[in-house]
Amino acid sequence: MRHGYKGFTLVELMVTVAVLAILITVGIPSFVGLLNSSKADTEVGDMVRAFNYARLEAINRGMPTQVRTEAGSNWTGKLSVVINTGATAPTAASSTLRVIPAMSSAAALNTPNIVYIEFNNMGALTYPASALNITYTRGAVTRNFAVCVNGRVVVSGTCG
Repeated sequence: MRHGYKGFTLVELMVTVAVLAILITVGIPSFVGLLNSSKADTEVGDMVRAFNYARLEAINRGMPTQVRTEAGSNWTGKLSVVINTGATAPTAASSTLRVIPAMSSAAALNTPNIVYIEFNNMGALTYPASALNITYTRGAVTRNFAVCVNGRVVVSGTCG
């Protein structure tokens, strides 16, 4: 009577490990790209929602509303949506409506050298006086969006 052995041979284990290593080598860059793309979409979405929220609050309240950067920070830092009280820097007199958390340290924005944008009571952009085109970059991932003079926020494009 013949006795069979149970288990895997060394060759079978080596082939399995080799196939697994190839799959991981191919899959990790795609997974990292997927994570960067997802993070980029989330951070751009947060900023676009902040601009839209500020615009709607300006219309609803009938008062100019601003999206301001954190003092001494660029647009990747913490942002605040505030009612404009006439001051260009946040003060105790200004009413903060919402705070948007800072973006990740890997994110970069190309924005003009301004510390706030402002919407008037009609929802139009009053500061800066021209359309604001912004490009978000995180590694190889790039997203474009713009704030038009009429206050509309355009994702994946520029003002026409």
